[in-house]
Amino acid sequence: CYRIAKNALSLQERFDVAAQVPELYNNFYGRFAWRFEPFQVCVNNLRRGFEIGFSSGNNDMGLQCAFQLIKTNIFSGSNLKSLLNEIDYYLHFFKIFQIARGINVLVIFRETVSVLIDKGQATSIEAKAAFEDLNDPGNRLRGVLYFHQAIQAYWSGYTERCQYYI
Repeated sequence: CYRIAKNALSLQERFDVAAQVPELYNNFYGRFAWRFEPFQVCVNNLRRGFEIGFSSGNNDMGLQCAFQLIKTNIFSGSNLKSLLNEIDYYLHFFKIFQIARGINVLVIFRETVSVLIDKGQATSIEAKAAFEDLNDPGNRLRGVLYFHQAIQAYWSGYTERCQYYI
């Protein structure tokens, strides 16, 4: 499977389909390549996908690349303070363009990074993500929230709470 996906990526470079670069980078580097490629290669290409997506008007894929970029940075062990600054940049960017869904997810990511740095003591912000009914199985933010709450509980030393969120 990896070789097939890598060949698809090389075809993109060969035929120069720039409009599909953000989607291709999101799917390859954000969902698949991080298992085989160095994390920094994935992060750099996801950042490129974000930039190309927003500059070409493909905001949804740019948004997805930003989410995958932050997730990959968290799990790669990158500098969390610089990641916090990057998340703040994305938050500012999404507020300017009024992308509400992106703001909610980024606030969740930011809260998780803040907990990883200092358990939210000095790095937390007042902004909170707006969730609708968490009992609604159709709520797409519910899974994101529970995933991040499990990471935060584990990192804070409450491993028994992780089972509740998973």
